Amino acid sequence: MTRVVNVSDIIDTRPVGAFQLRAFLLCGLVLFVDGFDVQGITYVVPTITREWGLVRGQLWPALTAGLVGVMLGAMLLAPLADRVGRRRIIVYSCVAFGTLSLLTLAADSLLSLAALRFLTGLGLGSALPNALGLASEYAPHKHRALVVMFVGSGISLGAIAAGIAATQLVEPFGWRALFVAGGVLPLVLAALLAIGLPESIRFAALLASRRAEAKRLLRRLMPEVRNDDVEVVSHYAQAGKTTVLDLFADGRGAATLCLWVAFFMSLLNVYLAINWLPTSLEASGYTATQASGMTTIYHVGGVLGTYAFGLTMDRLGAHRMVFIALLLAGIGFYTFATATEMQQWTTTAVLALAGIGVIGAQVGVNALATITYPVAMRATGLGWALGVGRVGSIVGPTIIGLMVAGGADARSVYLWCLGPISVGMLAVALLKRRAVPASEPVTVS
Repeated sequence: MTRVVNVSDIIDTRPVGAFQLRAFLLCGLVLFVDGFDVQGITYVVPTITREWGLVRGQLWPALTAGLVGVMLGAMLLAPLADRVGRRRIIVYSCVAFGTLSLLTLAADSLLSLAALRFLTGLGLGSALPNALGLASEYAPHKHRALVVMFVGSGISLGAIAAGIAATQLVEPFGWRALFVAGGVLPLVLAALLAIGLPESIRFAALLASRRAEAKRLLRRLMPEVRNDDVEVVSHYAQAGKTTVLDLFADGRGAATLCLWVAFFMSLLNVYLAINWLPTSLEASGYTATQASGMTTIYHVGGVLGTYAFGLTMDRLGAHRMVFIALLLAGIGFYTFATATEMQQWTTTAVLALAGIGVIGAQVGVNALATITYPVAMRATGLGWALGVGRVGSIVGPTIIGLMVAGGADARSVYLWCLGPISVGMLAVALLKRRAVPASEPVTVS
């Protein structure tokens, strides 16, 4: 007699095992190399500016081009995973942005650097939402926000690693050495992913053509199950046909718009801070090494915030914790912009507080997206939310880059973050009222 097994019930009721932990770790490593590559260029902006004889802020087209690539990758390439699977897109994305990072060694002008950063961004943008989505789909429902927060901390850990690498590599070997590390790491990881990263069992069970694969994955979760005595199901509409219009169906329209606004405002602040923080610190009189170290502490604060909010999010509520994180971000930015006479250690502490809020809030809204959308549309939902958010990540750094290049004070410009933070807090509050639970329905044949 064939036994019908609902994978959602299995994942939600059984303890997390070694197979799931491996999936979480590999997804976290994807975000680590993503964070290393995205943030790495910000550490070498002052060095490239001096080497190429540019004025402060003139590298903004290269930074913006990378973010445009990330935006298009998230909106156009990441949703392909709702058709072909998360694993394939993640592996191919790592190969793509690893290879293009290595090709950045050949950049010898602002135009060539911008073009290569754009292409690299396409791969980066398609990898992140699918790694988060795959991790969330192996997580029990009651711990999903926690898992997404911890996996999402890989971005900040990668940024920290990029800062450490910059302090060790740039002075003796030049700025291109950082792109060597940023290219080799994802290529090595892609080989590991090809061997050890599983497809999402929830996704595989949605497609009749992949039920055999779902059975194999089920045996990894439940070794006592034999392939020939079960039918694996994941009770939602059939996957493979999701479009962006589905994000506005079944009462999700208001929640989708609130989520997009929250992502836009959050990523505007994230990238405004990290793209120009080393430059702002050097303009305040710190050396390049001090600026890299202080920026690294900012990301350390982000990791601490991610873990702190992750441990409390499932208990106190994801929306509430994101709201608190944004409030801390506002306090940190205001103090950094106005208290310019602080000593180095005090400034570093303020930046750590800002990092706790800014990065904690961004990883938090990632978690909100995974609990807003069901499996069949999760890659599309998260990809488009990140894509819209990337518009903010382009707008913020571009405006500040133009202001800094025009002679604006490199620290007072951070007061501009307070507006987006306030709008983001309003969007999160409205999202809590408008969200439709991403329930996992209970029957499918």
